[in-house]
Amino acid sequence: MDSRTTGTDLFSITPPGPPNEGILFVDHSEAGRSGHLGHALVEYEPGKLLAFYPNCSDANEGHTGDGWMEYKRSEDGGRTWSEPVPLEYSRQVYESGAGRSVMCEKAVCTNDGAILLFNLECGNTAETKYTWQPLAVPTFLRSPDGGRTWEDAQPVGDEPGRIWDVLYHEGTVYVLELYNDSSIAWYGNLPEHHYSLYVSEDQGCTFSRRSVLPFEITQRGYGALAFLPDGRLSAYVYNQTDEKHLDYVTSRDAGQTWGEPQTTFLAKQIRNPQIATFKDGFVMHGRSGTKGDAEIRGHFVLYTSPDGIHWDEGRYLQMRGPGSGAYSNNVLVHDPDEHAPERLLIQASHAYERNMTNICHWWLT
Repeated sequence: MDSRTTGTDLFSITPPGPPNEGILFVDHSEAGRSGHLGHALVEYEPGKLLAFYPNCSDANEGHTGDGWMEYKRSEDGGRTWSEPVPLEYSRQVYESGAGRSVMCEKAVCTNDGAILLFNLECGNTAETKYTWQPLAVPTFLRSPDGGRTWEDAQPVGDEPGRIWDVLYHEGTVYVLELYNDSSIAWYGNLPEHHYSLYVSEDQGCTFSRRSVLPFEITQRGYGALAFLPDGRLSAYVYNQTDEKHLDYVTSRDAGQTWGEPQTTFLAKQIRNPQIATFKDGFVMHGRSGTKGDAEIRGHFVLYTSPDGIHWDEGRYLQMRGPGSGAYSNNVLVHDPDEHAPERLLIQASHAYERNMTNICHWWLT
């Protein structure tokens, strides 16, 4: 199988290269449905997983939030999956007739076994072409029993916006949010827009804002978090005017204070980046931008790095479909067999017709 270096380690990709269609996880084409953003993944016990995905209409040629969230469960490390289960909170909001949708992009499991599922609370009307706007204050759901029941939705902070990444590290939940209701554009465009770091130190029962990050905000969107090998917390954001560089800042005190913004180079471009610690290094994946020649943009690309700052030349996991796709996420999976290696599950959307998307998987081992 095809291998890439991450620091001094090797990993293999399933299915192997060259770029392929991935492992089909959700076939929306059968019903003419779509599923762009909303790929929360979580492991709540070793080998026990929930994989969320959107089930949306073909409004706006399929690039739409006109629908609700569903999930599948695996109890054997992702080898087999259950039938789809609607997330009742998301479906009830959609079916209420209030012109709103709930999409779930991130989830973590805390030390007490609770799952925290973070929600994009967004408008859903023909006037805005069902494109996830305007945004309300984001919320989270808490499940104490592996996602079988969920407590009522609670707000994260008090500012409308979108949660771009969530980490659980040494007992603390870290949440990166962009304050912007998207009434003008989804990326930063007003002086008051900003990125905030929210934290919870009580297993997700309450959240408080720890800091405002010192990013230039104009034309910035998306975001990711990672703890670097030296213990610094790093935050990365997308610059719509320069898809070959991500802005990033680092913190030596877990997000209390931050250094000056810097940039890191991505040879094949990047949009909606997702980052994971894996095999003593890092992987980053996302769309290979929206700018430049057709040969280089819109593909699903994977990068590796030994330090979270310097990235390799990248490789394509999947080539662009007929329309937009490659919203993605990942989760580290620990096999119940203690002798089995950790694997990284990557999930992404891929257009099968116009901007209508199926959901695909890849495994890194």
